[in-house]
Amino acid sequence: MRSTKNYIRRFFIVSGIIALVSLVHAQTTNISIQSLHSASADDLAVMLQAIEGTTPLPADSVTHWGTFWSVQHLDWPPMPGNINNLPVWDLGGGLYLLDDLDVDYVELQRESAATGPPMPGGGGGSTNSYGGYGSSFRAQVFTTNDLWLQINGTTNDGTGLTVNLTIHTPWNDTNLTHDLLYTTSLDPPIKWRFLKRCLSTNVIVSGLCEGQGFFALTQTNGNLTVSTNATAQQLAKLLVPPWVIVTNATYTGTDVARGTFAGGNGCGLPIDSGVILSSGHITNAIGPNNDDGSIAYLNGSSDLGQPGDAELDKLVEGGPTYDAAVLEFDIISTNSFTLQFQYIFASEEYPEWIGQYNDPMAIFVSTNRMGTNWINSITNDIALVPGTTNVPVSVNTINGGCAKNVFAYYDVPTNPKYYVDNDDPSYSAVPPYAALAPVFNIQYDGMTVLLTAETYISAGVTNHVKIAIADYLDASWDSAVFITAA
Repeated sequence: MRSTKNYIRRFFIVSGIIALVSLVHAQTTNISIQSLHSASADDLAVMLQAIEGTTPLPADSVTHWGTFWSVQHLDWPPMPGNINNLPVWDLGGGLYLLDDLDVDYVELQRESAATGPPMPGGGGGSTNSYGGYGSSFRAQVFTTNDLWLQINGTTNDGTGLTVNLTIHTPWNDTNLTHDLLYTTSLDPPIKWRFLKRCLSTNVIVSGLCEGQGFFALTQTNGNLTVSTNATAQQLAKLLVPPWVIVTNATYTGTDVARGTFAGGNGCGLPIDSGVILSSGHITNAIGPNNDDGSIAYLNGSSDLGQPGDAELDKLVEGGPTYDAAVLEFDIISTNSFTLQFQYIFASEEYPEWIGQYNDPMAIFVSTNRMGTNWINSITNDIALVPGTTNVPVSVNTINGGCAKNVFAYYDVPTNPKYYVDNDDPSYSAVPPYAALAPVFNIQYDGMTVLLTAETYISAGVTNHVKIAIADYLDASWDSAVFITAA
């Protein structure tokens, strides 16, 4: 029979869908979780003696839910609740240390496996319970009716943690696609962020560097919604922190090419809602991905009859660009801060038109102008390929290549680690970057990973922001940028 210790180390489920893994790295602090996990046996004894020399807080004097660590089993992941109603030491920052040195977990497991009450509100039935506040510890027992996530193991290469997961689905669940979400705290309100769309039951997550992390599973049955009702001022306000003053907001282009979107996470995107700018109708972004761009071209909705943008022209071999959608506004703040945009660039040009039709985008942030004209160039474009100082994001600078394009040529991938394929119905990216089926419930054939553009903003200084996207060389086959709301 699996021991209690190993059982807890392998996985931790709340309401059937939440799993937790400890990601603690060795650091030297006073009395903290980091120091407890990295201490030698002698140091640990001294620290525990120091803690035991202080009086713990009564269990009912602190929050019932948070991040609770076991003193008795320091190699366990933290628990999101005080499952045994124990006194605790408050370490600050929502971290607590359980006074559980005298708890016999093996005996509690044995007793409560048969008699312990289920967690109040447990979504997976009485078998999916870890015991609620005030109840005794009870083991996790799963049936074929349950959806649950198992942590098989972790490895650390010095740059971050890689976690090996298995998704266990109910016997009657024919949906093989699930979305994996992640958060670093279960303190309400919980802020889950999208990690990846899982196309199989075996999942690998890498590059986790936080002190702790929590996983959750969701079904992938959502649809993207878009709206063109917002004004330029409203769009601009969505993209900056609430204390920032926004003035002189303008939009250049046709109104059908700019607006807001929602439901991104349900479609598999790492952005749930925000602002969308496109070189075509934003309604063309709505999935499923059932054509390679030709339908939009043939019905005329892809060519908006709009001019390009001169500053985007300079980023792509001098242009020409067409159907530009450009949002501009000024910002000023009473305090200095880092202005940050998280975004995804997506395109119907992927993968077959790589090379020929290099649709670009840019996020210019400038403090320089000549007369009434703000000066923009590659030097103040902050939407760059990660790790570069002068490479703008475009179809040609981030892609998964093309195994065979319309001219029967082979296109070599460029910066493919930042590219995510969405399975063009007629063409294929280069393996292993090609998806075997549509991953995201949107129309675009490929996109970038979630990228971040950021720059430092000084207090009291007016900065001009210009966000632009356009077609290149012709007005067909749309591209779009999704920007998360601040």
